Amino acid sequence: MGVDLRDMKPSSRTLTGFNGASEQMIGTIRLPVYAGGITRTVKFSVIRAKAPYNAILGTPWLHSMKAVPSTYHQCIKFPGKDGKTQEINKPRENY
Repeated sequence: MGVDLRDMKPSSRTLTGFNGASEQMIGTIRLPVYAGGITRTVKFSVIRAKAPYNAILGTPWLHSMKAVPSTYHQCIKFPGKDGKTQEINKPRENY
């Protein structure tokens, strides 16, 4: 991802995954997330684990983007920089 790990703040917290397994955090890092013409800086918890996803965006990001997620439709809608509704969809071939 081109991230400089020197920007990461060490942490020894334990996180519990969706599968119930515990993982030790190696740190936290703040990264810019760009969507629909809008950039927000998001704090990520970093772990060493294999996962089917690169990142999980939580409630603070959804709220800051005024986003409405739909688990059924596998998408997120939010007002873009120009005021028009933006939509991010999961690629259809993955489900």
